[in-house]
Amino acid sequence: MRTRYFLYCLLLASPLVAQPPLSAIDWLSKENNKFQRSILEVKNIDVEKTNEINVSTLNPNEYQAEGLLPIYVTGIPTTIWRNSSFDDLEYSFRTMPTFTYSPIQELVYSLLLAEARPPLNEPSRYAFLEVRLEKLLNYGAVDPAIALIERASPVPDRMIPLLFDISLLSSNNFPICDPVFQNTDNRDLQAELIYCYARKGDWLTAHLILKTKEVLGDLSAHEVSLLDRYLEVDFNVDINALLPPPETITPLEFRLYEAIGEPIPAEYLPIQYSQSDLSGENGWRAQVIAAERLSLTGAIPENQILGVYTNHSPGVSGGMWDRVKVVNNLEAALENNENFEEYFQDAWEIFKQTNQLTVFAKLFGLRVFEENLSAKSKKIAANLLLLTNNFEVTEDYWDPSDIRFGLTSGDFSEVKVSDETEKIISQIFTEPSMPFLAEQKLNQGKLGEVILNALLQFEMGIEGNLKDFSESLSTLNLIGLETTARRAALTHLVLKNE
Repeated sequence: MRTRYFLYCLLLASPLVAQPPLSAIDWLSKENNKFQRSILEVKNIDVEKTNEINVSTLNPNEYQAEGLLPIYVTGIPTTIWRNSSFDDLEYSFRTMPTFTYSPIQELVYSLLLAEARPPLNEPSRYAFLEVRLEKLLNYGAVDPAIALIERASPVPDRMIPLLFDISLLSSNNFPICDPVFQNTDNRDLQAELIYCYARKGDWLTAHLILKTKEVLGDLSAHEVSLLDRYLEVDFNVDINALLPPPETITPLEFRLYEAIGEPIPAEYLPIQYSQSDLSGENGWRAQVIAAERLSLTGAIPENQILGVYTNHSPGVSGGMWDRVKVVNNLEAALENNENFEEYFQDAWEIFKQTNQLTVFAKLFGLRVFEENLSAKSKKIAANLLLLTNNFEVTEDYWDPSDIRFGLTSGDFSEVKVSDETEKIISQIFTEPSMPFLAEQKLNQGKLGEVILNALLQFEMGIEGNLKDFSESLSTLNLIGLETTARRAALTHLVLKNE
């Protein structure tokens, strides 16, 4: 039964390829298009014949694939969401957390950014795209969100407020005003219209619209007060008086407060606002906080984080400055070919005390592992590499009896397990078994739901639910995401012991 899905996938001509070696965010930065292996190449899986084939015809003008990452990069079929309920997917994405382990979070980005058709019961054009965009913003991935919505342009009028908000959240703070000017009668865009006229330099028109909309009641009292201070043309307004921000702030309000000289620190706002601090205009401290915050969701590539860390030399110690200092010292030592092992070992101790260890691994794991090292440093570097997509480089370092050798090499023939977790991992890759519920979903053509459920199961599994841990990795392994499964298992082995 479980293998019927693979025939279904074959008939749709949409093989799922194991994810690229770079994360989706990194790929977008580097335009790398490497990929690994097909779902149809999964070991120990035989394709069964079946007559249970339903054929439907799609309108060529409807249900077009929307996304940034092509199938040859992700291997994700464009039909991955086709047979799922829109409401079910919307709920899944809206409630989806930031995942603890990097391999899982990277897969989420691939799902959000892959070229894919919406569910057949999508209530309106681009409704599913809106769900994906909002999830990207929840992770702080503003630039990919901008690229995704621009790829889909022109978008319906109802999405113009979202398009405008996303443009204001980027670090360059360049508002997309043309659609706003083309929809001047939209009552949901009046504050945006005023702002756009002001940015255009037409302050008189901006002021006239503000006063008109104030009389008509199309703007809230807070919006009027904020725009009055921004325009600085109403002499009845004390522009020097402080204006307390609302409990929930919009991107436009955030930029207006910034413009009137009362900026609201992004570190106290939802993570999507952190992108604005990456420019460095609000100081290095804010930039470092933003980079570390966004690194936890995988929203920025590691080279950008390194650039922020090494932008200056810290003059203080404690907290994040200890991480900044040790990264600067290690980077300088590596660049100058100096003795760096002490800095490297210090960095290991500092970063493993926080949830930033994976970031450190991606920054330095491979660079250090390839150097001539002491036994202690070599072991640290090998463990760090297990947290990255370069984990296979360490294959020769591990003893064949070590579970880590099995996961890095794919050869479990000599592996000796030492606890229940290792036993489960070994069984997953030597005696694969598809969970019943996942099999049912696959037979219904709901591959996307199977992946999402597996990710949620894994998150519960690492908290101690071994059944969820086993089923999630088994599912990922058997549907062609073996690399993700191996990386997730390795990450768990490293982090649970630190």
